[in-house]
Amino acid sequence: MDLISVSALVALLTKIFDGTTAKAGEQLWESLSAAVRRLFGRRSTSVEAVKRLGERPGDPDSIRALAQALVDDSSRDPQAAAQLRHWLAAAEQTISANHGLTNTVNGQVGGNVLRARDIHGDITF
Repeated sequence: MDLISVSALVALLTKIFDGTTAKAGEQLWESLSAAVRRLFGRRSTSVEAVKRLGERPGDPDSIRALAQALVDDSSRDPQAAAQLRHWLAAAEQTISANHGLTNTVNGQVGGNVLRARDIHGDITF
């Protein structure tokens, strides 16, 4: 069984709130909020942390508090932990699929410019 780490959750939650995921981030936040309420009940630390982060979207302290609460609550409930891991994997896949690439070239270019994403292997000009 893979453990859920605070750092992985912080990284994912930060991506959701940093603006680069746009609509996908909003949908992920809504689905996580609903999943937390369903998995941990209305009086859990995680539900309180979701409320706090919802009131202060993107706040680093609130993100870290939610990540820690999710780790703590899921450590006490193996079924909830499994469902949370499933949500995390799906969320990472969604972010990867929706994360755009932005390249900016300023000034004079005296050679080749390549715009690319996820290159596997050599490139020769």
